[in-house]
Amino acid sequence: MRTIFTLLLGLSIIFTAFGQRQERLSPYKLNKKIDVPLAVAGAAVTAYGFYRLTQKSDSDSLEIVNLNYQNDVSRINRNGGPRYSESASKTSDILFYGSMPLPFLVLLDKNIWRDKGRISVMYIQALGLTGTMYTTTATNVDKYRPLAYDESAPFDERAEGNAKNSFFGGHPSVTATSMFFAAKVVSDYYPDRKGLHWAMYGGAAVATFANAYLRVQAGKHFPTDVAVGSLIGALNGILVPQLHKVRDVDMDKKLSWNFITGNAHGIALTYKLD
Repeated sequence: MRTIFTLLLGLSIIFTAFGQRQERLSPYKLNKKIDVPLAVAGAAVTAYGFYRLTQKSDSDSLEIVNLNYQNDVSRINRNGGPRYSESASKTSDILFYGSMPLPFLVLLDKNIWRDKGRISVMYIQALGLTGTMYTTTATNVDKYRPLAYDESAPFDERAEGNAKNSFFGGHPSVTATSMFFAAKVVSDYYPDRKGLHWAMYGGAAVATFANAYLRVQAGKHFPTDVAVGSLIGALNGILVPQLHKVRDVDMDKKLSWNFITGNAHGIALTYKLD
């Protein structure tokens, strides 16, 4: 796991060194009257959602004893049997918390630093969207984690309300949001540096997969849970910056359309070549 963090830190340092050579305009635009309240609302709803998750009732001993792995778990998730690993859980926590500051590390670049306000608001929006989707789903869906079926796991942990929050994977979804958000921002600021794009998106994919794998091994989630969480997190991390991108001014100048009137009717689309 240290190798992953070393790689991510190295990518940030390399990116910062290369990014300072040429001044770049901001690729993003925010509407403060809309975006700031959305960011605050997302954070508030997420916080309330996590509070509601803590209110889930525990399972009694009879419910836990009557759990049947073969009958309760779908075939696609059944391979490998029940599992529990405290060490895998702790390692996944390190990756989970370690990935969240990464989007702020890209602010070390002087071009992105000038956009720190926009980047921060967009990042809070992305995390708030993922958090809202996760807490809303987990609050309303009672799905036992794999560890609830594993007799080697502490009984208190198997019976607590948190053991019914298997769907969907929260850790990989947040990791994916953070990592892919950072990769998207870097790519938007430096669209001509394809190698850097591959490195950032590759690092995001590796970190997300690693966290998803660890959560499965820890008995916290089934494979389909982490797959859904990873997809949701990656989409939120990419789409939030994309929705705030400034339109291509040059393309607007080259591409034009107008109505045709007279003997013929229709719409004419014109593209001006350089």
